[in-house]
Amino acid sequence: MKQKYDFLPRKLTKEEIALAPADWIRVLSNYSRRRKKAIKETKPGFNTLLTILMAAIAKRDKHLIDVATELTKENVPRYIYLGLVSSVLCYFGAKEESSAMLREAVKLNPSHTMLLALAGDTKDLDEKESLAKKVLSENPKDGDALSHLAYAKYFKGEREEAMQLIDKVLLNEPRNVNALEHKGNIYFDKKEYGKALEQYLKIDWRPKPISLQLKICHCYYLLGMLRKAKKIAKKIQGKISLAYELEMEVEKANKLLADVLNKT
Repeated sequence: MKQKYDFLPRKLTKEEIALAPADWIRVLSNYSRRRKKAIKETKPGFNTLLTILMAAIAKRDKHLIDVATELTKENVPRYIYLGLVSSVLCYFGAKEESSAMLREAVKLNPSHTMLLALAGDTKDLDEKESLAKKVLSENPKDGDALSHLAYAKYFKGEREEAMQLIDKVLLNEPRNVNALEHKGNIYFDKKEYGKALEQYLKIDWRPKPISLQLKICHCYYLLGMLRKAKKIAKKIQGKISLAYELEMEVEKANKLLADVLNKT
């Protein structure tokens, strides 16, 4: 093994993967295969960049981002470097730097992939909607674009249209993760916990992100299915504060789990 790769873990644990941001779950599941490709690169390039960033997320080591930059920045297209690094930096709290890098990447390469990455990053609902529509103007069936548009519509108060868009995605892509989770969230907001649970359980992630397990646990609890709720609560208790993405505040999440486990 090349000396410069000694710092990379040989494999990632299921727990490390489950704690990762949802968008990285499938990527991290292929870590060992990607690592082998990185080792074979004559010059540290795309595979090395991605592998080190995967390790940075899983091991919660921001220093590895600097290592990835030093080794690969000159060997991969700049928009790819900016896009990948920006997507990791945001999870370490560098939101402004991450957004600036992503916007530069989009200027360099305004492809559908980059436009949708920006749509997922921006908090501006009008911009999110505009970016989604730009992609849909060329590819009306793009599931991710439809999902981003549905998100913007929902939080702008156009909830019926948002649900129609999500159903359109699921008609063509029954296993679309973003659409399934968003539909579940809508049902949860409407206090239709059984329907919300149905959508969450359809999400085929292995392993399931801690954030999703928390939602499933919450639904079981509210539906009075205590045995199932407690089983999940025991599993994820103590890990909540380590999860990258939670739609619920950590303090509230821990209180929910405590309530579940103390319920008789």
